Amino acid sequence: MPLVLSDLRADHLENPLALRRAAPRLTWRVRAEDAGSAPRAHRIRITSADGELAHDSGWIDSDATALEPVDFAGTPGADYRWQLTVRDAGGGVVEASAGFGIGLAEWDAPWAEPEQERVLAEGPLAIGPETFAPAEDATPPGERLHPPRHLRQEFDLPAAPVSARLRISSQGVHQPSLNGRPVGDGLLAPGYESYQHEISVMTHDVTSLLGEGANVLGVILGDGWYAGRISILGRSAQYGDILRATWRLEIDLPDGTRRVIRPDASVRSSRGPIDWSDIFIGERHDARAEMPGWDAPPAGAELVGTWTPCALVPVAVPLVPFVGEPIRRVRELPAQRVLTTPTGETVIDFGQVMAGRVRMRVRGERGTVVRLEHAEVVDAEGNFLDNIIGVNKDQADEYVLAGHPDGEEWEPLLTFHGFRYVKLIGYPSTPLPEDFTAVVIANDLDQTASFSSSHPRLDRLVQNTVWSQRSNFLAVPTDCPQRERAGWTGDLQIFTPTAATLMGVASFLDRWLRNVRVDQAAHDGIVPIIVPMPPALDAPGLLGDGVGDISDSAGWSDAITIAPWELYRHYGDPRFLRDNIDAMRAWVEHQTADAAAALPAHLDPATLSAERLARQRLLWNGRMNFGDWLAPSTLDGSRPESEGLDEFAAIMLAPQLTAELTGPLFQIRSLDLYAASAEALGDAATAAQAREHAAAVRAAFAAEYVGDDGRIGPDMQGIAVLALAFDAVPDDLRPRVVARLVELVHEAGVHLDTGFVSVPFLLDVLWDEGHADLARALLVQDTAPSWLYEVDHGATTIWEAWKAVHEDGTVERMSMNHYAFGCVVDWMMRRVAGIELIEPGYRRTRIAPDLDGVLDHCRAHVDAPAGRIAVDWRRDAAGADLTVEVPFGVTADIALAPGWILEGPTELTPGTHTLRATRIEESTAS
Repeated sequence: MPLVLSDLRADHLENPLALRRAAPRLTWRVRAEDAGSAPRAHRIRITSADGELAHDSGWIDSDATALEPVDFAGTPGADYRWQLTVRDAGGGVVEASAGFGIGLAEWDAPWAEPEQERVLAEGPLAIGPETFAPAEDATPPGERLHPPRHLRQEFDLPAAPVSARLRISSQGVHQPSLNGRPVGDGLLAPGYESYQHEISVMTHDVTSLLGEGANVLGVILGDGWYAGRISILGRSAQYGDILRATWRLEIDLPDGTRRVIRPDASVRSSRGPIDWSDIFIGERHDARAEMPGWDAPPAGAELVGTWTPCALVPVAVPLVPFVGEPIRRVRELPAQRVLTTPTGETVIDFGQVMAGRVRMRVRGERGTVVRLEHAEVVDAEGNFLDNIIGVNKDQADEYVLAGHPDGEEWEPLLTFHGFRYVKLIGYPSTPLPEDFTAVVIANDLDQTASFSSSHPRLDRLVQNTVWSQRSNFLAVPTDCPQRERAGWTGDLQIFTPTAATLMGVASFLDRWLRNVRVDQAAHDGIVPIIVPMPPALDAPGLLGDGVGDISDSAGWSDAITIAPWELYRHYGDPRFLRDNIDAMRAWVEHQTADAAAALPAHLDPATLSAERLARQRLLWNGRMNFGDWLAPSTLDGSRPESEGLDEFAAIMLAPQLTAELTGPLFQIRSLDLYAASAEALGDAATAAQAREHAAAVRAAFAAEYVGDDGRIGPDMQGIAVLALAFDAVPDDLRPRVVARLVELVHEAGVHLDTGFVSVPFLLDVLWDEGHADLARALLVQDTAPSWLYEVDHGATTIWEAWKAVHEDGTVERMSMNHYAFGCVVDWMMRRVAGIELIEPGYRRTRIAPDLDGVLDHCRAHVDAPAGRIAVDWRRDAAGADLTVEVPFGVTADIALAPGWILEGPTELTPGTHTLRATRIEESTAS
């Protein structure tokens, strides 16, 4: 067969059971088994579960690999099959099919509310000294936490079903089972969301789990993010203090009838063997109290006779279909070694920082308690160091042995931790590495890129970034998987290009962006700095007098314009723009209104000329924001403004120095992307209006802040980088600003001094302005602050701070797993490996390997929507050999640096191409 079809997806998912949209976007990939074949046309037919034709696109003459059916709207709750037919140039056809379901639009089942102790609301209500240096709490978790609840519902069926779906949601996290077998392989469902606005419903195909006669649905219900301790505050019960679950078990029987099982008076509940479980603190499991058969028929009175009925409570919050890949066990890592530390502690080293938990095998006497404490590092002497400080950040699990003579195995169920090392306390025998396995959990996203080269440390940097993304793309895109686990919008917008390159994040971030929109709507157009915004953090003045009332921030709130645009670029899916264009508009309108209403505190409008006042009223610079957060020179004491500052004041120095400039710079960025998005959606008038406004803001910024000597504001690398990257510098002053930026880099000893929001643009600005060698030097710099300093000091993930581990081995008590500074991997894929998307969805791609750089060879790939784009190049004394793989639906342009000439075509059509590039002698080149 000449053409092969694969990767049939609906809304970026393979055979999804419950989509939120009634009309999904359908995509596929095509490859050829011989060089002469190519797709020329396609046709899609959609049929309902009973085989009735619901849509026929007819033949479409195109080699595109995506279609949005324009006259199809699926029925809520219905299942569909879609058949793809592709015709090649010779008239031959190939076919493939896949399925999708449409989620329910309305919910008609009540909550089942088990008898329970209310979750104790505890933890600070504002960020203060206690947040980072909490007092020792003498009250053990068992006296503060409550046990998860086990729910059980029995029902009879006259026959085994022909089809069955379980749709289930909860306030709290749930783990369902049917007849003693787990439902699916997901964990911690439905995840973390803006629960006060809507909660997702998980949908499972459970046909094979049901049978004729007695059946039992079981649900374990825990606190999770809904009621457990969350955010930097570590405060509990932020969304509620009562756990509930609701479900619809839809069963189609052989006689054509349908039965729907909902929570009713038959639901009973009890506590089980889990004494307590908290998403931050950890979990305690008493194996002596296990209840074999509790979720399976038959169950005698001795097992369930004391179970209590559940209250039935109306569901008052909207329930919507969960869309995307669930949280799963995605990796298992064996223990690398068992250490005895200098202080005599027993520590298990898994060799990799991660998010997850430990599966343990143990044999010992009944009632023995084994405790596992989790951390990411050991200190300079090799002792276990709890590097995560804060209220309720225990990260500790306990297991009480049942005393089985053959041993027992346990893994926590309703919690997870950020760790590499585990301190083992109370283990009843000599621990062996094979008794411990680290179970990595994350949303189960495909890895879609690779990078390997002649530079092992750069390879490790890419691997570290992948690990940090895997650890933090868990329920929502978080900053870190231990201390906060919060959806900081700034972290995400910085990392979106890298995230979409390294993993298939379309559905994951589509779901998160929906939370951004609902949180934004609840804040009158303001995009919060954290999404979901924990209610205890959602209060004026929360961050203290040093920061002011930061409810929104440049570079954080702009995620609503930046993330949808980057996702559109990577996936070519215009719905990222359509879904978010109104939210983009609301955000830039807020910036515009706030700019007109507030001036910087040091400016007195009465003393300003009319011209200058008009300029200032255009600039979004009148309120405190995070600025170029954590710029290294503001933390190391090297700036004159640092003199006499304590640690907290030093952290706040970057905002104090730069917030007035980052505000209008990101205002320009959001206006530009709003204009580009409107244009991509066909709204030329809105695009023109936004561009006109952006031009006015640019002119005002340049007049107010760009000096004739090329210095901008506080004269810092990051501000210069942002001004250049966002085209906020007049053409006549651009060479001076570039020259000053280069001076600043050299004054820092060829080190970056860019803060949080400017790091992603530093190397591109230098490269585009003719300083590629300086960009390369910063990439491979190996003294702090630098990417390779971390690698050389043992990092297996991306650190929160450039010098989280000092040269003498001293470890700072901070996160070792923050993905944000891994944003450099996007640059490495584009500028070093040489795969750069030019048109949305990689429809046109530039292949531009850095043959003059630090690598002798590099192999990389990106799985674009249409298929794999791969490069493999190797440099020798006379030139370089290149192999480039281009899928159908993509055209690739070869672009070599000056001094190189390509032997072969510069425009590559689909297929695998072997090319030779040769150096041009300097005399010839000149």
